[in-house]
Amino acid sequence: MDFKDQVAVITGGTGALGSAVTLDMLKNGAHVAVPYHGEKGWDSLKASAGEYAVRLTGEPVDLNSPAEVDRFVANVLEGYGHVDFLVCVAGGFAAGKSFEADDSAWEQMLNLNLMSIVRMLRPVVPAMVRRNFGRIVTISSGAILKGGGAGIAPYAVSKGAVLQLTEILAQELEKYDIRAHCVMPGTMDTEANRKSM
Repeated sequence: MDFKDQVAVITGGTGALGSAVTLDMLKNGAHVAVPYHGEKGWDSLKASAGEYAVRLTGEPVDLNSPAEVDRFVANVLEGYGHVDFLVCVAGGFAAGKSFEADDSAWEQMLNLNLMSIVRMLRPVVPAMVRRNFGRIVTISSGAILKGGGAGIAPYAVSKGAVLQLTEILAQELEKYDIRAHCVMPGTMDTEANRKSM
């Protein structure tokens, strides 16, 4: 696809899936802004981007902090004037049965997988509405299909909420030519997933 002169914000853009999305969009002409968590991942992403790194920007951001998310998006809008794509890849995995997982496990999964999206939507969507254009992509999980999720309850519930949120977004934003889509991949062979499992 041709993303020339379009601006994408990609959360989790330094991770296994996120970096693949980031590099693909860069190679197809997009300007990409990444709120990153660690310098090591950011340095690796920049190195992988090679000649395309001139269209890559990033800042350290805690996605659990509304103030930091708002600051990051404000800087993107100041630099580029708009956001065309919001791709929410950031997330995490933790196992646990529904009746055994403690509050911290539930809070961690809901924060990583759901609220990181909500916090990004608040400053990005109004900017998309003003232009009557936008594309939002979220990442849920194939594990939740057909009631799946036994043994990974906090994760499955948080990813189920991502799917529900995306369906609601699609209805709320359709009249502004803003489309919301949810991708539901199966288990990916990544270093983080191997450690979690």
